[in-house]
Amino acid sequence: MNCNKKIFFSIVVTLIFSGVVGALALEFYLQSNKYSDDVIQTEINSEIMDEERKVIVHLPENYEQNNDKSYPVMYVLDGTSQDAHTFSKIDLLSKINQFPESIVVGIPNTRGNRSRDFTPHYMKIDLEEPNSKTGNGNKFLAFIEKELIPFINKNYRTNGFQTISGNSRGGLFVMYALLEKPMLFNGYICYSPAFWREDNLIAKKVKTFFEQNQMTNKFIYMSIGDEENKKMRNGFNVVNTILEKEFADKSNRNLRLISQVTQNANHGNNSYKSTIYALNFLNNFLIKS
Repeated sequence: MNCNKKIFFSIVVTLIFSGVVGALALEFYLQSNKYSDDVIQTEINSEIMDEERKVIVHLPENYEQNNDKSYPVMYVLDGTSQDAHTFSKIDLLSKINQFPESIVVGIPNTRGNRSRDFTPHYMKIDLEEPNSKTGNGNKFLAFIEKELIPFINKNYRTNGFQTISGNSRGGLFVMYALLEKPMLFNGYICYSPAFWREDNLIAKKVKTFFEQNQMTNKFIYMSIGDEENKKMRNGFNVVNTILEKEFADKSNRNLRLISQVTQNANHGNNSYKSTIYALNFLNNFLIKS
C-alpha cells in the first residue's frame, strides 16, 4: 500500500512539473512569436539617443494592395506590450467602419531605460534615491520627432495625422510631449498616467502652459482604473480639473477632452480595457475634424 502511494505521489508530482514546464514553454513560445510575418520589426541607429532603437510597424491588412492610399499613424509607447492589442482593436474597428485603417508603430524600450526615457527632464527618475538623475524625456522626445517620425514618413504612406499613446509613466510622457511639442501630434492618449509624481508637478506645468498658449485641433483622452491607488487617482483628478477648465472654452477651436474612469480596472489592465473607448472617441473627433 505504501509503495502504491509513493508511486501515485511520484506520478502526480511528475504531471504537475510537466504541466508547469509546458506552460512556461508555451508562454515563451507565444512571447517569442508574438508578431506575425507581416509585422515589420526594424531598428533605427539613433544619434540622439546614442543607441539602437527597435521599431515595430503594424500595417493595415490591405496596405500593399491600396498603393494610392495613405494612413494616419498611432505611435505606441511600451512597444511589445501595448502595440499588438492596440493594432488588433484598430484592425477590428476598421473592418466595421468605426475607425480608419491605420499604421501602428510600437516603440519598445531599451533594457532598463524605460523610466529614464519616460521621465520629463525636470523630474527625478527615482523618487526613492536622494541623488537621482533627472529624466531623459527631452532626448527621447527629440528621437521621436527628428528620427522616428521622419523614418516612418519616408518609408510608409502616412497622411499627416499622428497620435501618441502611453501607459503609466508612458502616460506622463505623453502629457509631457503635449507641453513640450504641442504641434507634433494631433491626438494624445494617456492611460493610468503617473501625474502624481513630485507633488503633481506635471499639473503645475499644464496650468502654466495653458495660461500662455491657446491650442486648436487637438484630441486628449485620459483614463484611470477605478481600482487604482489613491495617489494615482488624485494626480489624475488634479490634471483633469485644469484641462476641463481650459477645454470648456473651446468655441471654434476643435478641441476634445475625454476623461474616463474605467470600471473594474486596475493599474495593470486599465490600458487594455480602455483602449477601445479611446479609439471610439478619437474616431468621433476625426469625423468632425
